[in-house]
Amino acid sequence: MHRRRFIGAAVGAAGIVLSSRAAAEPFEIVYPRIRNGGDVHAAFALATLDVAMKAANATCTTRQADVVMERGRALAELATGNTINLHWTSMDAQAERNLNAVHIPIHRGLIGYRIFLIRRERQPEFAKVQTLDDLRALTAGQGLSWVDTLVLRNVGLKVQTATYENLFGMLEAGRIDYYPRGVIEAFAEADAHRDDAPHLTVEQHLLLTYRSDFLFYVTPAQPRLAETIARGFAAAYRDGSYMRLFNTHPYIQNGLRQARIAERRVIQLDNPYLSDADRTIPGVYWMGG
Repeated sequence: MHRRRFIGAAVGAAGIVLSSRAAAEPFEIVYPRIRNGGDVHAAFALATLDVAMKAANATCTTRQADVVMERGRALAELATGNTINLHWTSMDAQAERNLNAVHIPIHRGLIGYRIFLIRRERQPEFAKVQTLDDLRALTAGQGLSWVDTLVLRNVGLKVQTATYENLFGMLEAGRIDYYPRGVIEAFAEADAHRDDAPHLTVEQHLLLTYRSDFLFYVTPAQPRLAETIARGFAAAYRDGSYMRLFNTHPYIQNGLRQARIAERRVIQLDNPYLSDADRTIPGVYWMGG
C-alpha cells in the first residue's frame, strides 16, 4: 500500500530543512504526455513549476513522457513512479489517497470557472439558458476519468465521455451540445482546433462555477520532490514571483480578457469530490481570496 501523504500549502521556514548537499542535487521531473502535438495548457503549469523551484533554491530538468496518457492512466503511472513522477490535474480526494498532493491551486481556481465550447449557430439557443434546469435538457461532453464529469452528473446534467481530442470532433459533428472548459482553456483550444473543428466557438452567456483547480501531484516514491515544490510554491506567493507570473502570462490574461466573466450568468455547483485538505486551502491562493 502506498503511504498516504498530504503536502500542506503552508510549508515554510518551520518546515523540512534540507541539507546543502540534498538541496543542490537537481531533480529530474518527468510528466505525462497528455496529447500528441502541441499542448496549449502545459506552458503555464511548467512556468509555475519553474517559479516554485527557483523560490525553493532548487534546480530541476523537465521532460515529457514518450506515450500519451489519459488522466486515469497518468495517475496510475504516477502512483508507481516508474514512468512519470509529476502530474498536474484536477484536485480529487480519490487521487490524493495514493499520491503526494501540493495543496496550492496552480491557476487560482480558474479551472473551476467553466465556459462552453459550442457550435457557432447554437448561440441563440444557449442565450435562452437561465438556470441549471434549462441546462439539464442539453448534453455535455467531458473527458474520461475527469472529476468534472462527476461534478456535472452529481447535479443531474447529462454527460457523454470520450478522450479529450475526440470530444472536439463529437461537438463539431453535433453528437454533444456543449463542452465545458476552464475560462483560460476555452479560447486557446478553439483556436488550436480551428482547422479540424471550424464551426466551434466559445459560448458568450454562461459561466458554471465550482471549487476546483489543478494541483501538482507527485509520486509517493519521491517525497523530497513534493516537499520542495510545496515549499517553493508557498515561497513564490510570499515573494511575489508567482503573482507576477499570473498577472502577466498570456495563457491566463488572454483567457480572462476574452471570457468577460463579470458579464456572464453564473450557475454555481457544489463539488463533493474534494478532500478535506482541498476544502481548507487558504483563501489567498484563490481568485477573490
